Amino acid sequence: MKEGPMDDLARVLLEDARKRLVGGYPAQVRAALDTLTDDQVWWRANATSNSVGNLVLHVCGSTRHFLGRGVGGSDYRRDRPREFAETGPLPRPQLRGVLEETVEETERVLGTLDLARLLEVSDRAGEPQTILALVLRTAHHWAVHTGQIVYAAKALRDGAFDDLWARTMR
Repeated sequence: MKEGPMDDLARVLLEDARKRLVGGYPAQVRAALDTLTDDQVWWRANATSNSVGNLVLHVCGSTRHFLGRGVGGSDYRRDRPREFAETGPLPRPQLRGVLEETVEETERVLGTLDLARLLEVSDRAGEPQTILALVLRTAHHWAVHTGQIVYAAKALRDGAFDDLWARTMR
């Protein structure tokens, strides 16, 4: 079967999502975790806000649910309330381990994803969604929470990330 412009579009879109989900966004989160102390990772502005640690657990839990389970077929069982209930002191190396495990699973799933599956509907992550929607949802989710993590880290460590975007998103 001859490939057309839509195949090129799908390939570019999937590769861009993979680059961001395996490269750029996790690199920014790693930089935040490496810069902050354990206390800063679990600091909350108030009782109803989330810490950097909560956001890391949340984005990883969501990714493993929507990409790992929804697209890759893993048996991951998400506990979303626990992602926000954690108050530390889960040490940064352990939190970093959760991040790395998530990135490795993301690479496995996206690295082997056949473009022909993008319009396939999966209900393994709850409501029926296309594989493409699950990938885009995950990329958007990482963008939002990575921004929050970087913002919090900048607020807690003045001058720590002056060139972070330039170093991680190229």
